[in-house]
Amino acid sequence: MNKKKITNLALLTCTEAAISVIAGILPLLFLPRLPSISSTNLIILICLFFFFFCKTNKAGKYISLTIIIFLWSCLHGVDIQEKINFLSKKHHQLEIAIVSIPLKEKEEKLKVRINKINSVVVFPPLYATWKGKVNGNDEICAGQVWKINAKLNPLHASLNEGGFDQQRYQLSQRIIGTLKSKQVEVLDTQCSYRQKTINQFIDKIYPLNNSGIIYALMFGERGLLKPEISLLLQNTGLTHLIAISGLHIGMSYLLGYLLARLLQYGLPARLITTNMPILVGLVFAFLYAWVSNFAIPATRALLALLLWVYIRKQPFYCFSWQWALWSIACLLLIDPLSILSDSFWLSSFAVLAILYWFTVFPLPPNLSQRKILSKILPLIHLQIGLLILLVPIQIMLFKGVNVMSFFANLWFVPLVSWVVVPSIFGLFLVPIEYIQNIILIFIDKVITFGLQPLYILSDYWVELGEISFYLLLFCWLGAWVILFGWYKKYIGLLGCVIILLLMDIFNKKQLDKEWSLTILDVGHGLAVVIEQNNLAVLFDTGNRWQGESNAKRQIIPFLKHHNITPISVIFSHNHLDHTGGINELKKHYPWLNMRSSFGTQYRLGKNQSGIKAKHLPCYKGQKWQWGKLTFEALWPEKLSKISHNDDSCVIQLTDGYHKILLTGDLEKRGEKAMTALYKTRLRSNILFAPHHGSNTSSTALFLRTIKPSIALISSARYSPWKIPSDKVYFRYKNNKITWLNTSENGQVTLWFKREKVKVLRYRYEISPRWYHLWFGLPLFPE
Repeated sequence: MNKKKITNLALLTCTEAAISVIAGILPLLFLPRLPSISSTNLIILICLFFFFFCKTNKAGKYISLTIIIFLWSCLHGVDIQEKINFLSKKHHQLEIAIVSIPLKEKEEKLKVRINKINSVVVFPPLYATWKGKVNGNDEICAGQVWKINAKLNPLHASLNEGGFDQQRYQLSQRIIGTLKSKQVEVLDTQCSYRQKTINQFIDKIYPLNNSGIIYALMFGERGLLKPEISLLLQNTGLTHLIAISGLHIGMSYLLGYLLARLLQYGLPARLITTNMPILVGLVFAFLYAWVSNFAIPATRALLALLLWVYIRKQPFYCFSWQWALWSIACLLLIDPLSILSDSFWLSSFAVLAILYWFTVFPLPPNLSQRKILSKILPLIHLQIGLLILLVPIQIMLFKGVNVMSFFANLWFVPLVSWVVVPSIFGLFLVPIEYIQNIILIFIDKVITFGLQPLYILSDYWVELGEISFYLLLFCWLGAWVILFGWYKKYIGLLGCVIILLLMDIFNKKQLDKEWSLTILDVGHGLAVVIEQNNLAVLFDTGNRWQGESNAKRQIIPFLKHHNITPISVIFSHNHLDHTGGINELKKHYPWLNMRSSFGTQYRLGKNQSGIKAKHLPCYKGQKWQWGKLTFEALWPEKLSKISHNDDSCVIQLTDGYHKILLTGDLEKRGEKAMTALYKTRLRSNILFAPHHGSNTSSTALFLRTIKPSIALISSARYSPWKIPSDKVYFRYKNNKITWLNTSENGQVTLWFKREKVKVLRYRYEISPRWYHLWFGLPLFPE
């Protein structure tokens, strides 16, 4: 009996508990759906498993703790889903605090924290964007508290292969959407001390050449960062430097620690303690995290630092890898949704990689005898380790790698760490304007000097597109297995990885297709990729706005992800939401031929052989062959200088088994004329719904004539024109036509192989994850 009690009292070690926590939260990254039970029932289940945890042996404790943590992570996901659905149904009384304000334009949305919903405190905290409509006399600043009557537009983002997963990112930051307010009332007009600090420096930062980088390093915000500088840092693997995170918090702690040690030289011996430098270092780290508005990466680093300080003061010995594992587990336990964050994975892997590298490949013990080498070699040694160990995760997250990032980090990281960050603390510690101006100019000169080599090194960025996860894992593990001779002991594990790799290749062959058609999720606009044999014809290029475009954000990343080379573009008509991406595409693919129903308005480039691209016409009677596909232009009847909706280039595409009708923004008049002209020749089994599903198109006669089985619609969820129309949706539904809308499904891809058609939707078949689902009320009430 006593033995049984002793067994039941057996506790898990901290390391075992940490592994259990990570294992319990990890499924949150892959679940297609969260458990369909309420948050209250999840809490009850957690209590039941906790009771089981207290009564069972060590193995049972490990399993039950993993289940408890899994339910805990699901509770966070279910809770955020419930609150999104609740706030999106009707207007509610909310108390919000302004977190940050935009710097560039007054009309941009503010980021706010939701403190209360109908007088009930919100915990864990939730964030949203809000376009504050206030009286002309009211000045908005961060730190103010407002009471608003608002309804939530749930978070929603374009979802395409190769593109940035904005929806997952927003959930990892607990941003739940945009608030639309009716009545507003200010409860506290005081600006936060952080905002006052920003106001003190912002006019001094603006005129500087590197104002964007300086502002990001001082306050953790990228509002002033120029797109070209952001791209430069990304292509050289230095993006991590402009987000206040582990490196910056660590350097601020070290700076505070060293300053305190310096001050101790002037103190009497009785006042010199080991705790004082540690406390000063923690204060410096806390201040830097505060200045960044406790941004999630900075807060994570601060918590890990606190754990490290606590462990150092304990009477037991702890390996560095144990501290890293415990830190990761604590961070996930506090906020399970942080597992969705790319920055969390990068920082976690970076820390583990550094510790592993210095354990397996330690520096020679006699290095300290050589003064110069002892300063330089550790940096080189560290960068080599990071380059080797972080390549797989860089390829997975960024779809590419810079082979020269080793030199970029070796050059720029010490400049920022040992020169720029201490100088920034000088700005905060010395409240003399003249000296602050000198320090800012010095920082600007240092950054300008540091950026010069990066322009050369950025040219070595290599796009790798879609690479199998198992292939990456096999190559990475294979290198270590051969290096350390592990193949003698772990031949079984290596065999399992090879089997997984072969299964992955076999599955891809099984899913082989003759050609494919993809309608990308570009919001209000149209972008279609028709692909065969890794070559593509594009139909329309999406929209363009304020230095950005659908081509840059969605089309080009999709093409690179699949290693597809576009050879030509067909424009439906000359409206910005259909032609907006062409200039960006021409930069990357100057050889593109163009075809349209309007005149030449774009500069034509040349291919690698020096042959100039062509601008071909699109009007009734044009017909051409491309591989297995036949294109026939059915409309318009003649070319026009400026092409409007009813002048859209309408094309019927066929492979001999299927017919696809691409209609552009054709409206009722054009539909009627085409129906009278072609009658049953219009019959197609796949139809691009004209004009994004607007009620100006898709007449009943047009649908009856074509008799499609599938309709493809490209639209935005929060369209100011309220399209697609609910009348049109029910018109398609009543005709038993499958409705595939990009705003509801994300990217939609059709694979064709003879008579077979396979439909792949991003939210459901391509990347079925709970964080990719549609949040809030359905688009069309059934």
